[in-house]
Amino acid sequence: MSDAWFGRKVVFLCDHDEDGSLGFVLDNFTDRPLRAVLEDAEDWSLKQEVSVGGPVHDDSLFYLHRLGKEVSGAMPVLPGLWLGGDFGELKMALASGRYGDGDVRFFVGYSGWTRGQLDREIQSNSWYVHDAPLDQKMTAIFHPPLEGLWKQMLSSKGPGFARASALPLDPSLN
Repeated sequence: MSDAWFGRKVVFLCDHDEDGSLGFVLDNFTDRPLRAVLEDAEDWSLKQEVSVGGPVHDDSLFYLHRLGKEVSGAMPVLPGLWLGGDFGELKMALASGRYGDGDVRFFVGYSGWTRGQLDREIQSNSWYVHDAPLDQKMTAIFHPPLEGLWKQMLSSKGPGFARASALPLDPSLN
């Protein structure tokens, strides 16, 4: 994909079923600190920027976290990873000082696909699909590099993918 939202970006898929798909772009960084979006963030031990998770509901804040049952209503995504939940409880947990940058990540907007849309895009080779090991997923979510995440993830799929990750955006320029 070569568009501005998804071209050479890593999307972490949180939910994929017969009704559609939901995920977050992990390497669409902004220069907006979290405290510029949430006043309460001044009191938290988080030093992160808000990321752009995708073009859907880009006026809303979403979060992935490791706080588990401390945040009621959170949806389990992976072992040790949850999506959303009671925002008041999340704020209280963060204000306690027990959690930091490796425990929660905030996104404005998300990436969404309607019923069957993502499956069709995968079949048309618009996406590379990579079921990375759990530790690699958690690092990509909570400690992504500022540059090169797409290349790093694609290269980890094997030598052929490593070669593809080195191609220029326009292969005719190669």
